[in-house]
Amino acid sequence: MDATEIRSALALSCSLPDGRGRTQRLEMLAAAAEVGPDRALEGAVLLELAKAYAQGGERDLAPVVYARLLRIHDDFPAELGAIAPSVHWYLKWMTSGLIGNPAVPLPTTYRWLDELENRYRQHGYSARPVLALRSDLARELGEHEQAARLLEAAMVAPRDGMSDCEACERNEWGVNSARAGDDEAALAHWRPVLDGARSCTEQPHQVLAHALLPLVRTGRTAQARNAHLTGYPLVRHSPDLRHSVAEHIEFCALTGNEARGLDILAAHAAWLTDRGADDAARLSFTAGVSVLLRRLEALGLGDLAIGAATVYSVRADLEIEIGELSDRFDARNDSTVVGARVATRLAQQPLLEHLPLGLRNTLPRPACPATAAARVTAATEREAEALWLAGLAAARLIDRPAVAERHLRRALSIGATVLPAEHLARLSSQLVMVLSGQPGRESELADAALDAVARWEGISDADAVHLTFVAARAFHRAGRYGEAAALFEQPIAAGKAPYPAAEMAVLRRQYAESLRRLGRFRAAARQFVEAARLVQDDPERIELQADLAWAAATALENCDEDDQALVAYLRAAQLWGALGRVGSRARCLRSAAWVQVWSRSAESDERPWLATMGGLLAELEQLAGTAPSAEVTNELAHTHSQLADMRREVENTGAPDS
Repeated sequence: MDATEIRSALALSCSLPDGRGRTQRLEMLAAAAEVGPDRALEGAVLLELAKAYAQGGERDLAPVVYARLLRIHDDFPAELGAIAPSVHWYLKWMTSGLIGNPAVPLPTTYRWLDELENRYRQHGYSARPVLALRSDLARELGEHEQAARLLEAAMVAPRDGMSDCEACERNEWGVNSARAGDDEAALAHWRPVLDGARSCTEQPHQVLAHALLPLVRTGRTAQARNAHLTGYPLVRHSPDLRHSVAEHIEFCALTGNEARGLDILAAHAAWLTDRGADDAARLSFTAGVSVLLRRLEALGLGDLAIGAATVYSVRADLEIEIGELSDRFDARNDSTVVGARVATRLAQQPLLEHLPLGLRNTLPRPACPATAAARVTAATEREAEALWLAGLAAARLIDRPAVAERHLRRALSIGATVLPAEHLARLSSQLVMVLSGQPGRESELADAALDAVARWEGISDADAVHLTFVAARAFHRAGRYGEAAALFEQPIAAGKAPYPAAEMAVLRRQYAESLRRLGRFRAAARQFVEAARLVQDDPERIELQADLAWAAATALENCDEDDQALVAYLRAAQLWGALGRVGSRARCLRSAAWVQVWSRSAESDERPWLATMGGLLAELEQLAGTAPSAEVTNELAHTHSQLADMRREVENTGAPDS
């Protein structure tokens, strides 16, 4: 292969999925580049190969490739000058991968840390990332005091171009504190990420997963629910974040949401037999899953089917593997730290009886005859008091909601163990009704609705679905879009549509808006389109149809689906025109024209955008003559101005405009 062919194949390899196929392709290119004269090209191929090893679960192969890359860098500094910063950036990540790889002996890991430190010093880079990596290694060896000292030194060292972003740094700082047993310190480190003040392409994905159990253990259950509902959608499609998926499964197991944990496990069943992940990721995933499986066995569900196997057999096989992986780490580290940490993780007991997370599948549960007898013992007075309070609340639901709320909360507290389940569920629904009429209490309303969902499960699916939507809408109005989207998704994905088509369209619009606010434009577009479909034949919902078509167009444009966006903009413009809404129609047509401008081919003579704008100008000029108004004058001015902008845009990119 000549240099041109290698460059072309290298560019193509970037579109391949991580795994053996991609690394084999890059290995072949590296061999071809090695015998050629272009050292810059060889360096670029080796850099991609080292990254592919790290991302494809073959971290133990990366050091050999990186040693070769560094020799070329040192021997041909001028040729590799353009990629020198990348070489040193990924040297840091390659070294980080060695810490979590038991196949790499400790002396080798220390040598690479020394190599990294020396090179950073020679090139004038800060020691901050090197100190952080040394802290990580000390933590893995169980040397928590040394890890803390090194981390403190890293935190005060200056930041520069080789430093991780603050969100990623805080992720590691929090993990260090959590491993040392200090949940409060961990959460303090994670707080700016949890609050959204710091983020990047990898965060808050991992921080939300790490924080789940610390939040529960410190009594922040509502925040823990938020972290789960918001965080799981961020990691569920990322094989390289399977350790985070495992933390969500573990969280479900320890908060009375075993059925939800099983649902998540079912969605990732292929990972149970996938040995392609590196050892650290594999150990974390299997351990988190085993926490759930142990919990199911404790509930008497060891015979529950998981694929073609059972809870018991899957757990037995996984824990053999867990033991082997732990032994590999401990043998490499000459300690028992990893084995002890994993054993502690597996031995965890439930932290809560049940934390409501919305709709959930129910598990078959062994009969518990003692429950009924326990309920009868000495409960008469408490039951009577709870019923009396419920009666007082019912009398004040309309005229004195604050009083009714107080009575309902007290009745639910006193009657929790003595009232029939359906009675408690109805009281919970009444509390939701009381809160729904009080503006500014959306978060409390959502919490109450989720509690009510949990009470209606197994009694009335319709009530549980309705209350899940109530919670989703409340979170949406409160601006808590991650929780809202997760809750909207639960019944919609299950095919639940408990309301008339027009109301479901409005609900899906709220779901789509939550997705849009989260930057999930493609998913938002699907919901806007489906909402529009629900009312497309309703002549009384033309305005809603137009609004949904416009919103869908905007979302489609944001995810580069220009052809579909154009159709949606034109459909919205047509509907607004039928309603006589001049301004809305004009804005949609101008947006359509801009899509035509941006999606055109620079070599094409076609100018559909010019026809779109010309037609709009003709409409507006006719209205200016027959039905003049301030709105028409304003839209006409905007259209002339934007047409001029479009001409300049086309002129600057070299395509003919007239």
